[in-house]
Amino acid sequence: MITVTAAIIEKDGLILAARKREGLHLADCWEFPGGKLEGNETPEQCLQRELKEEFSIRCEIGPLLGESIYNYGSKTIRLLGYHATHTSGSFKLTDHDKICWLSIEKLSTLKWAPADIPLVVKLQNNAITEKNLLFYQLNADTYIEDTIHLDMEKIREKFINLLPKGGHILDIGCGSGRDSRVFLDHGFTITATDVCREIAVLTSKFLGQDVLIQKAQELCDTEKYDGIWASASLLHIPKSEMFNTFKAIITALKPQGICYMSFKKGNGQRWDDRGRFFNDYSVQTLTRLLDKIDRIKILEIYEKTAVGPYGDECWLNVFLRKLVKR
Repeated sequence: MITVTAAIIEKDGLILAARKREGLHLADCWEFPGGKLEGNETPEQCLQRELKEEFSIRCEIGPLLGESIYNYGSKTIRLLGYHATHTSGSFKLTDHDKICWLSIEKLSTLKWAPADIPLVVKLQNNAITEKNLLFYQLNADTYIEDTIHLDMEKIREKFINLLPKGGHILDIGCGSGRDSRVFLDHGFTITATDVCREIAVLTSKFLGQDVLIQKAQELCDTEKYDGIWASASLLHIPKSEMFNTFKAIITALKPQGICYMSFKKGNGQRWDDRGRFFNDYSVQTLTRLLDKIDRIKILEIYEKTAVGPYGDECWLNVFLRKLVKR
């Protein structure tokens, strides 16, 4: 496997893409510039060298965005993508015949080298997360006020009745802490998480315990929880990340553990009029996705119209059980 580095260079909110020139491997494909890691180089040193050789520029190399592994047939590439900032030098092209600067949203309009595509997707997914997070940061107080009194009693009761007495519940995206508060009052141990620090601070005071700052995609526990409660907390995750998120949730459940989750009914992905991204499902599309996950039994999926802070909406409610490993 060959390790290759790539620089995601940003300027004024735009990202640099470079097109390989005719006669080279992946000619006419766009890529993030970089090159093969050599000798005892660090990835950062490699990028600085490659950018100087290929473009006559200097860049400050930032944090790792992610990695991609792709088999081109004759060779397998492990591509490491790093954020970078152009600091000096004018672009002079050698291995490329064209460069362009695009917004993150428009990157997918290009014909990318296959190994670079996962980095493009990750950039776009990160941008979605950041935009959603900004909404909740700016509206933390209002959001809590709007949701803390929503009626979830019947669904909570169904969930509680499926759990062992005094069990451990993970509340993913706990928001106002409305449900965690009830679970605590019923004698359960609660681990509450939320993506938004501003919401977590307020909810920690309400619950009398810390709320962890964590994305559902970052869940890495193994068979720790008797129940996982994900009420309206997975619906901002892009579809490209949902399969791995579901797998992480099931991994975190104890055998025979119960998961509840809810989504807005619909199809595809969308932005609402408040600037939030949503990942909607129908019963059929959600069932097809869940059927790909090992060791789960779908106990129930049903639609229910509920009164929300912004009017009546149709929701999908899902109850799952993790099966004992055979």
